[in-house]
Amino acid sequence: MGRAVEYLPSFSYDIMTHQFLLEEFPDDALDQVLSLPPKGKSIYFTRLAKQFYDFPEESDEMKNIVESYVSSFYLEKMYRTNRFFNEKFTPVYTTTGLIRNIWADLFFTDDDLVTH
Repeated sequence: MGRAVEYLPSFSYDIMTHQFLLEEFPDDALDQVLSLPPKGKSIYFTRLAKQFYDFPEESDEMKNIVESYVSSFYLEKMYRTNRFFNEKFTPVYTTTGLIRNIWADLFFTDDDLVTH
């Protein structure tokens, strides 16, 4: 990995609770991650995924997790910066730094909180 790692921002990984809360990730760090070149993003999100998931690096499962991190970070950026999205929708996060779901507040019911 060499020099490419030098410019990667650290993620707020809580070693005591083994969780990463995307909703608490600072705006400037989010911007920094999203502005990384493709190789930097690949390294960053693969490292993040390895903190929580025990899949071989070249597996389809790891590829899907890494792509889910990329998508979650972009969704988080849109959620934070778009007033209408922020006011009318609620994201549901995992404790591993992913966005699990986003629902329209207009249709929210307590049943949405039930894990099926």
